[in-house]
Amino acid sequence: MSIIKNIREKLGFTQLKLAKKSGLSLRTIQRLESTNKEPKGYTLAVLSNVFNIEPLELQGKFKSIEQTKEDEATSIRLINLSVLSFLGIPFGNIIFPFILWRRNRKSKFLDEMGRRIVNFQIMFSIVLSALLCISPFIGRTFFSNAPIILIVLFMAYAFNILIVFRIAMKLQHNNFDFLNSPLRLI
Repeated sequence: MSIIKNIREKLGFTQLKLAKKSGLSLRTIQRLESTNKEPKGYTLAVLSNVFNIEPLELQGKFKSIEQTKEDEATSIRLINLSVLSFLGIPFGNIIFPFILWRRNRKSKFLDEMGRRIVNFQIMFSIVLSALLCISPFIGRTFFSNAPIILIVLFMAYAFNILIVFRIAMKLQHNNFDFLNSPLRLI
C-alpha cells in the first residue's frame, strides 16, 4: 500500500480533501499514491506539514521501503544462485533453494519469486530423471556405442546453468518476469 495513501486514510482525508488542505493538485496526490515515490522539496514540506510529521520522518518511511525491496532482491538472487549447488550435490538444485525460500518468505513478492525458482527446479529434476531412465534404451536402439546417458546429463546441466545465468541477468536489471509457468507443483 502507498505510504501517502496510508497516512491520508489514517487521518480521514480523501484525496480531494488532502489536495485542498495542502494546496497540491489532485493529480499530484494521485501520482504520489500510485507510484509510491518519495515526495521531494516543496511537496515533501507541504505534506509533512499537513500530516503533522517531520519531513525526515516521512522520508524515513520511504527509505525503509526501499531497503526492504533491496533485501528482497538480494534474497531472490541468493535463491537463484543456490541452484548451482546441483553441480556437486545431487538434487541440490531443489534442496538449497527450497530451504532459502522457506526461510525468506517475508513478503508475497519474495514468496512468489522463490516459488517460481523452486517449482522450475522440481520440474527440471523430474524431466531429467525421466530422460536419464529412458536414455539407455534409446542409446542401444539408435547409437550403439555412444554414452548417451552422459550426453543427456551434460546437456541438461548446461541448460540449467544457462537458465540460472539468464535469471541472474534479469535480476540485475530488476526484471522479475521469469519462469512464469502455468504448471505449479508447489
